[in-house]
Amino acid sequence: MAEIAARPARAIRRRRRSRAATVALLAALLVMAAGAALFARAYTLRDSVLPGVSVADVDVGGLSRDDARARLQTELGPLLTRPVRVSVGEQVLVVRPRRAWTLDVAATEERAYQAGRESVLSRLGALVAPFAFTQEVEPVLDVLPGGRQAIAERLHELTFRPVNARLAMSGEEVVVRPGRPGTTVAVDPLLASAQQAALAGSVRIVAGVEEVAPAITTEEAEEVALRARTLVSAPVAIRLRKKRVGVLGPAQLAALVRFRPAGGTYELALDREGLRAALLPMVKAKLQEPVDAKFRIVGERVRVVRSKPGTTLDAAEAQKAVLAGGLGTGRRVAAVGLTSLAADLTTREAKALGIREKVSSFTTDMGESSANRIWNVHLLGDYLDGTIVRAGQTFSYNRGIGPRTVERGFREGQMIWGGVLIPSIGGGVCQTATTIFNAAFEAGLPILARSNHAFYISHYPMGRDATVSWGGPEFVFRNDLKHAILIDVSYTNATFTVTFYGTKQRRRVESTTSQPTNYTQPKLQYAVDPGAPPNSVRRTSAGGPGFDVTVHRKVYERGELIREDDFFTRYKPENPTAIYGPGRTPPGDYFYLPSSA
Repeated sequence: MAEIAARPARAIRRRRRSRAATVALLAALLVMAAGAALFARAYTLRDSVLPGVSVADVDVGGLSRDDARARLQTELGPLLTRPVRVSVGEQVLVVRPRRAWTLDVAATEERAYQAGRESVLSRLGALVAPFAFTQEVEPVLDVLPGGRQAIAERLHELTFRPVNARLAMSGEEVVVRPGRPGTTVAVDPLLASAQQAALAGSVRIVAGVEEVAPAITTEEAEEVALRARTLVSAPVAIRLRKKRVGVLGPAQLAALVRFRPAGGTYELALDREGLRAALLPMVKAKLQEPVDAKFRIVGERVRVVRSKPGTTLDAAEAQKAVLAGGLGTGRRVAAVGLTSLAADLTTREAKALGIREKVSSFTTDMGESSANRIWNVHLLGDYLDGTIVRAGQTFSYNRGIGPRTVERGFREGQMIWGGVLIPSIGGGVCQTATTIFNAAFEAGLPILARSNHAFYISHYPMGRDATVSWGGPEFVFRNDLKHAILIDVSYTNATFTVTFYGTKQRRRVESTTSQPTNYTQPKLQYAVDPGAPPNSVRRTSAGGPGFDVTVHRKVYERGELIREDDFFTRYKPENPTAIYGPGRTPPGDYFYLPSSA
């Protein structure tokens, strides 16, 4: 009987195991089916935006990338066409989106495509339960070049700049002009708000206007004004070496007061140069002028004569002393002092110029000269003498000598005008120009500008003359030596000499002058002199012929050729000239002479 009872129990257990296996099999099949479905969904959406993704409320979930891009362009693009009115206080700023920024459709679609793909879990969540997965993506808006700047400039016009409190002197009175706060709007937050409003379809927003306090308030200015009133309330006595030398009255002090912005307030100060001018007469007897270093020529060598420092008012300390005396609680006294005043050219600076020996020299003959011409040549030499041309600097004759006027001591001489000698203040200037040109020529220096005389003058070297005039032809050379050049001038009534002193660089100059060519003979020419007697005619005699000549120069340094140049000269013939006064017309072509009246 026991055996019969055991059989049914085993059968029951077999049936149970069979059912469990079936359930397990079905579950496995269901999991496989779900996985296959999930895989199929993932594969289907591999090139699409995940479900639940939207951009600025535009649903692009499940769309292919191309379709998502098209929908974004279609639905977001029109939102950027409507202007947004921004209230800035009582003013209105109109922001036109398409002028300020543009929708980057490709970048926005890329951002939407990547949404939900940050991790495997987030991607599975979007695929398994799309109804529970939502993600809002911000569009990509690129600010156009100049768009932000245009908005910033317009905001600048619609807001108010803070005005600092100001201080001024009106006679001896201190005047305080109150400050005023300003307003400002932050550009970037406003730009973001305008973008959001445009995407949301809004046409009006209010800007966040903030008050900006002035850098210097009225209260801060009043504190400085109180000190200024104290300063100008009474005279300040001036002492030098314990002796009273003068006094600055309230009016003088008030004229010197300055208010300088510093550290969020005003600094009470005195005009230093004005104070110096007011105090110098008081201490003048104790001052000493400095003496510049000089160059003494001994034979062909140069020695430096030492400079001597002078003394002058210590203006910086005087400024502090007067302020302390006028603002202190004790006696209103300022003790001023003196300080050393260096020479314009110190001994050290003079030695550093390297002016040690003669570099070149040239002498020209005066020729037949009037007393006025000799006077002018000597005066020009005095202006020129002692000129220093530093290494690398350019020397300009007109800039160095200055205008030749009666006020500067020049007398009437002669100049060439159209081949005619006419009266001219400063006549004789070309004597000095020719001489310095030849000194520079012999030193091997670069000649940057040089003009020859109209016709050949026999007491100058052929092809090596130079003419200058104020506002006209110029003579210019550059000092390409490693040291400075000192121009030394000496003269007599018969000769004029220019010598360059510096440091020799083992230069050698070779020059040749060609034979004259292209001779042209004088012929009669006509001129009109407005200052001549009416209906008069006078005639000048003929001179030498015109011709061309070229001076060739080679400059060697330490045996190496460093410069080679030609100086071409074309001399005109000294034509006889018939000069007509007013009322008569010459029978041929003519030119006008400057009026001699």
